Amino acid sequence: MKTLVTIADAGLRGMFWQDQVLNKLKSMSEVDFVPIGERFTSEQLAEQIGDYEACITSWGSPFFTPEVLARAGKLKFIGHGAGSVASIVSEEVFATPIAVTSANNVLAHSTAECAVSLILAGAWNHAGYSTGLKQGRWSVNTRETVLGVTRRVVGLVGFGAISKLVIRMLQPFDTTILLYSSYCSPQEAEELGVQLCGLNELFERSDIVSLHNTWTPRTEGMIGAEQLQRLRDGGLFVNTARGPIVNEEALVAELRTGRISAALDVYEREPVPADHELLAMPNVLCLPHIGGYHGLLKRELCDFIVDELGRFTAGEPLQGRVSLEHFFRLTPR
Repeated sequence: MKTLVTIADAGLRGMFWQDQVLNKLKSMSEVDFVPIGERFTSEQLAEQIGDYEACITSWGSPFFTPEVLARAGKLKFIGHGAGSVASIVSEEVFATPIAVTSANNVLAHSTAECAVSLILAGAWNHAGYSTGLKQGRWSVNTRETVLGVTRRVVGLVGFGAISKLVIRMLQPFDTTILLYSSYCSPQEAEELGVQLCGLNELFERSDIVSLHNTWTPRTEGMIGAEQLQRLRDGGLFVNTARGPIVNEEALVAELRTGRISAALDVYEREPVPADHELLAMPNVLCLPHIGGYHGLLKRELCDFIVDELGRFTAGEPLQGRVSLEHFFRLTPR
């Protein structure tokens, strides 16, 4: 077997391909890497892919265009050392014998942890108290309280690997969890201990709302003024999914009132402009899209894909296999 690794970024190469990972891959396949630090295009991939049975990709890898697929006569395996495969393949690949898998389940643990950390930091107003302390203000025990998480109602919008992990991580806090999703059956909701409800009802009943939907044409702008105005006074809105799922203008308008707060890792435009109003708001905690940055987990993305290749060659089920049905639910970038 021959494997082509189309990861050219020097930082990702150093992070993903530690000796033990590379040696593991070499034990099951001949390996070629694209030139480091140089842009590797779909045209170049089309020229080279005919020699390979497997291809490992990640952020910045070229797209498998129809021309690439037409020349990929030997290719049987595409393993994506990142999340959504929609940035590297189209639905056409699922009409071929090629197995497509990703490390999304690994990345999901990182994003879920980030989401829960923002829920906690936002509910405890860490940013506000930290800023105040640095400016010489001490807390006032006789009149100040925080939202907190224990025994609060938490609404999750979207159902997938990340939200399942968030549900599990919130268990020690004795929260009531509401869920809006058409992909979770009543039976599964009961097994997870969550309550299914409509989107507007979720916002009306929740103290904290955390967004976990994928960004697709159907979900773009699905959270707007109608929903945000229903969030309880003093409530918290958390977004670790994608910025365009939320009408950012409506979010800013609601935050201006001071009635709610937000903890955000994603924005409509990224990088977010330095003069964006969100960055100056005292009731908003902002992070620069770091949900996938857990050091141990991020370094394991291609290790997982190498293990997937091992399972594939052994005829075992793939743990991160992407089906056509799943593909249509993925964030495109």
